[in-house]
Amino acid sequence: MKFLLTLILVVVACQGYAQSSVLKFTDYTVAQPLINPAAMGLETGANGVMLYRSRFEKAEFWPSTGAFNINSLIPNKNLGGGITLVYDKYGPYQKLFAYLAGTYRLKVNEKKWLYFGLQAGINYVTNSNDYILHDEETIFTDNYSQPNFGFGLHFKADNYFVGASIPEFRYNTVDENGDRVSETISEMMKIYLYGGFSFKIGKNADLMPYTYLTYCEYEDVVMDFGARITFREAFQFGAQYRTKESFAVIARVKLFEELWLGYS
Repeated sequence: MKFLLTLILVVVACQGYAQSSVLKFTDYTVAQPLINPAAMGLETGANGVMLYRSRFEKAEFWPSTGAFNINSLIPNKNLGGGITLVYDKYGPYQKLFAYLAGTYRLKVNEKKWLYFGLQAGINYVTNSNDYILHDEETIFTDNYSQPNFGFGLHFKADNYFVGASIPEFRYNTVDENGDRVSETISEMMKIYLYGGFSFKIGKNADLMPYTYLTYCEYEDVVMDFGARITFREAFQFGAQYRTKESFAVIARVKLFEELWLGYS
C-alpha cells in the first residue's frame, strides 16, 4: 500500500487574524484536502497531512491551529474520501471541526480526471470565562455544536491541476457578548479557486508555478502567487507572495519513501 504523509510546520508572524481564518494556511498546495473535499482520494493507498501553525512570540491573542487529514482512493474504483480534524485556538475562542468527505472521480480523457467532493460534519465552538477583555470585564461563556457541510471540484492532469471549493457553508461561533452565531452563506463564508502547472527545467528538477484565490466578503479577495522547485523528487524549495499580507518561503524534504517533512 502506498502511504503518503506530509508533516507541515507553519509559523505565523502576524499580529492577529479574524475568526474566519481557521482554514487559512501558508501552503495551500499541501493543505488542499483541508480546504477542498474533492482533493481527498487523488491517489490510491493512504494519504495524509498533519499540520501545526503558531506564532514566534506569545501574546494575549496567541493563535494556534492543528489539523489532521487522512484520505484514500479505493483501488479499482472511482470512489474515495477521507476524514479531517481541525483544532483552532485564538484568545478565548476554541474550535474543533470534524468532517467526513466522499469523492467521485470522472475520467475526462487519458490521464485527466475530474473529482467531485462533498463533506459534512460537526463544528464545536466554545469560549472561556476567565478571559479578560479590558477593565476587568469578562466575556460570557458558552459552547455549542452545529452541523456544517462543504463542496469542491478538482481537475487533475499529468502536469497541471485546477480546483474550486467552499469547504464550509456555515459560520459557527460564540461572540464576545455570549451570543451564538450560526449563519449559512454568510459574509464569513470562504470560496477557494486555484491552479498550478509543472514542467521540467533540467534533468532532475521540476518547476511548478501556482496561484490560489481566496474570496470572503469579510476579508475581501486574497491571492497567492508562488513557485516551487523539486530536486530529484526529494527536495522542494519555494517562495510565495500573498497580496496585501505577506511573503513566504517554503521547504520540504522527503525523509524516506513517501514521508515528507515541511516548514514554511
